[in-house]
Amino acid sequence: MFWAYLLNYIALFLPVLVFHFTVLFVGQFQYHSRVLQFYYLVTSIFLIGSIVWPEGFLRVPEYRLDLFWFPVAGPLFYFFPLLVLFVLGHSIQLILSARSGQGRHAKLKSTYLLVAIVIGIVGAGSTLPLEFGINVPPYGIFCVAIMNVMFTYAMLKHDLLDIPETISVIIARLMTYLSIFFLMVLVLHLDIFTQSISFTQSQLVFLGVLLVFVCELYAVIQVQIQTLSDRMLARRRLLGKSALGGVLESLNSIAHYDAMLPLLRDFFEEQPFIHHYSWYLEQSLMDQLAPPLAKNGDDIYQRILFSASDQRRHDKLPLTLGIKQCDSEKCSEQQVLSHLMLSEQFDTMHAWVEKVPEREVITLPIVTDNTFYGFFLLVVSSTEMHYSDQGIVNELAEKFSPMVERIAFHRKHSLLKQESLLEKISNIQAFAGSIAYEMRTPLAQLDFFAANVITTVDMERHQPSSRRVIDETLSSQAELAQRSIERSLQIIDITLNQVRSQKLDTLNFKRMSIQRVVTKALAEYVFLPKERAGVYSNLRQDFDFKGDETQFIYVLFNLFKNSLYYGQGRVGFKISLNSIINERQNVLVFRDNGPGVSAELQEQIFEEFASINNDERTGLGLAYCRRVMRDFGGDITCHSVLGEFTEFRLEFPLCPFV
Repeated sequence: MFWAYLLNYIALFLPVLVFHFTVLFVGQFQYHSRVLQFYYLVTSIFLIGSIVWPEGFLRVPEYRLDLFWFPVAGPLFYFFPLLVLFVLGHSIQLILSARSGQGRHAKLKSTYLLVAIVIGIVGAGSTLPLEFGINVPPYGIFCVAIMNVMFTYAMLKHDLLDIPETISVIIARLMTYLSIFFLMVLVLHLDIFTQSISFTQSQLVFLGVLLVFVCELYAVIQVQIQTLSDRMLARRRLLGKSALGGVLESLNSIAHYDAMLPLLRDFFEEQPFIHHYSWYLEQSLMDQLAPPLAKNGDDIYQRILFSASDQRRHDKLPLTLGIKQCDSEKCSEQQVLSHLMLSEQFDTMHAWVEKVPEREVITLPIVTDNTFYGFFLLVVSSTEMHYSDQGIVNELAEKFSPMVERIAFHRKHSLLKQESLLEKISNIQAFAGSIAYEMRTPLAQLDFFAANVITTVDMERHQPSSRRVIDETLSSQAELAQRSIERSLQIIDITLNQVRSQKLDTLNFKRMSIQRVVTKALAEYVFLPKERAGVYSNLRQDFDFKGDETQFIYVLFNLFKNSLYYGQGRVGFKISLNSIINERQNVLVFRDNGPGVSAELQEQIFEEFASINNDERTGLGLAYCRRVMRDFGGDITCHSVLGEFTEFRLEFPLCPFV
């Protein structure tokens, strides 16, 4: 009975081993791993029950067919045929499902396996009637030989059923567990370690199976731990990738180095393996980030980002790093970085890092097109940093380099444009001053002559016409000439004031009434004949503002001059001024019904040297207006519709009530 029990105990695991082989064969182990574990669990419980109650599993053998003794099935054995049919049926279903979508070669493999399982079921099933007391000769036992022949034919003829990848795994595992089982039984049976304890055959079998079960449980736990570790690493890599993608997307939209610092600081602080971080950037690329510390003849790399200070961190990194220009020009970026890291400038840092166990320094160069812009320096924990973390920080440096290059290019372009504008403004100032000087003298003389004509006419007004030196026609022409001269002198003053780009001193600002200042501007502006009649001031709501009266009058002069210039010759042309008071700000609305400004030019007209319709005007008037209004703490905006109107809104901050 001992060997009958032992062989049947082994046979209990054959269906689940076939299912295990099937899921490996069709490549669906990851999808059916839980089902496989369930089948192993059910089989193990069935085995333990059979060992605990052996009489319920198999009874005393009977002599069958006058040929051999064969055991009789007990109550527990009735579950075994159901288990075989269910598990092997599931295996057949998996093979048929996988076979429908396979190619010719793979489909041939599946067919052979399917036939082998069916032959195995027939062969094993031929012995079941004898277990249940039915005397049927077990001719199906020959199916085992047929199955072996078929396997051999399939492998030799069609190169099918890759043994090293599938069946060998199951065979190796089965042989290992059988070896453990028999070794355990042999050790206990020979009393090598248990000299005073005797075991029955059932106890020996139970202990052997228990040891196999413990080994299998250990293997399952090991796999689960490895799977959990892999999932944690994958999740960590996914989170790192997500954080990297977010910070790179944010950095890509930034146009200044100083705006990058908080984003980089947040990213480095979130990485658990980074204990210290810093960013060294070539000082020539920086714009008002730090005071210049360069030495003559050196390329200076300045630290613009450093770890947030706390009790764990100490500032042992140098503020600046210097390398001779001649050396940097001859060396590649990697050689420059190596030269910096091995120089005595980092001696203090290396000594500080070496004092802390499991710390190491990582440098990430910022290089684009063989141009070395700087580097990230990270102090990391070698135990907490994984391979995926190294890939993330490397990718950060790699994708960050073009952003640094882009900002450097735009900054260089902006500086060149600024230099060009400054040079242009300087030339205009000099040219305007020269023209003003050359024009004021003849205009003043003409104004003097026109004034003499007008004075002479006034003196001769009461004398007879025969004695008058100047007639009325010449007098009216002199008055018109005098007004034109005054207008020309006023335009010269306005233009000179435009080209002076000096910032206003807010300490000299005074509180003024908008009605009074607008009225004064209308009185002082030199309108040509019929121009004043088209200007309407409707300031029913008065408000106070703080500013410079002269500068604001020149703002209004610029608006008058531009509006009258573009509105000349238009029938029914008029200018209106209105005021608006609300809780947030006070507004002076300057509106005309001139030709209007296109939508794309409504913001450009406030830029210096901007021109409309390619006219030859300076393009400084509206830029001057915006500069003055912003010095007042307000702003000026434009809204226009082509062919209908142009409206300028002069916005003033609320002036506290006194």
